[in-house]
Amino acid sequence: MQMRSAMCLASVFILGAQASGQLAQIGQFSTGTSSVGLGFDWANDVVLTYPSFGLVLKRYSGSGSALSDLTRPGASANDADVDVVKGAFVLGGSAVPAGSVLYIDGESGAAEVYAVDSAGTVIASLVTAFGVSHVVGGAYHPARGTLFLVQDKVPGGTAASRVAEIDTATGGVIQTWQVTTGRPSFTVNFGDLDVGGNGNLFIVSSDEEAVGEFTPSGAFVAEHALPAGVNSLCGIGFDLSRCEAWVLSTSGVASKLAGFPSSVCPPPCDPDVNQDGNVDQDDVTYLINVVGGGENPTGIDPDFNQDGNVDQDDVGALINTVGGGGCP
Repeated sequence: MQMRSAMCLASVFILGAQASGQLAQIGQFSTGTSSVGLGFDWANDVVLTYPSFGLVLKRYSGSGSALSDLTRPGASANDADVDVVKGAFVLGGSAVPAGSVLYIDGESGAAEVYAVDSAGTVIASLVTAFGVSHVVGGAYHPARGTLFLVQDKVPGGTAASRVAEIDTATGGVIQTWQVTTGRPSFTVNFGDLDVGGNGNLFIVSSDEEAVGEFTPSGAFVAEHALPAGVNSLCGIGFDLSRCEAWVLSTSGVASKLAGFPSSVCPPPCDPDVNQDGNVDQDDVTYLINVVGGGENPTGIDPDFNQDGNVDQDDVGALINTVGGGGCP
């Protein structure tokens, strides 16, 4: 159980060359209960929240109308999060379709991740090798095929405000870094992270008055200042089709934010790489040939995941997209 206040600790940011403009609040509703996590179901325009130590995952329409709840898997917690999967993947040996809901339980010991379907039935689970009872947020990264988790500042020392990239098959830690290494003024209390359309991680904290943007390897990119009245955040979920994000305060107020730079949500990729009007296995075969040095009559950019390299990772990203996942 967390021994720290959910109140927002005022932070002042000196916004220089690495700061974006002010975000704007374009929607808001209250869940009426203290909360610790949020995810956004982009396909159905549904906001999911998790109340502190709740029995269920709450569901709301974009206008704030209460929808049917999902039974919470695992244990109740106030170190926890909800995410909606933006691409199909395998969790601990079981297939998880795009659009499934993840419940991340970081309350005790290492974080545990559960995937549930639209009825709330557990379809996969994984015990990770990361966390010391204080993992407060996480999200699946469709372009990298991994999970990212964030731990709060309570453990102190090198464990404080720490992010880890997790192997979805084994739960092992691929890499880990401290938020405060890239941005010493940014600490995580109650908080969360999600993946932007550019592949970067966007971190919120009840300590902070901005959304912090970091590369997957931990380099600080920018701070996106929150609008007045939006604070003490514990959850974030992107609506990439609109380049907007839902955020959640510890008091249970959900706010929709606009005003992210266009670089956060680049134009969608085109998975029809062979340009035959269909998105199917033929596109994968075409890219495999191009990546292997073959002809490229359609002139597509073979660096499909836009990581600066032309390799099998581009083929993997296309397979994920063809299978219903989001653009890398």
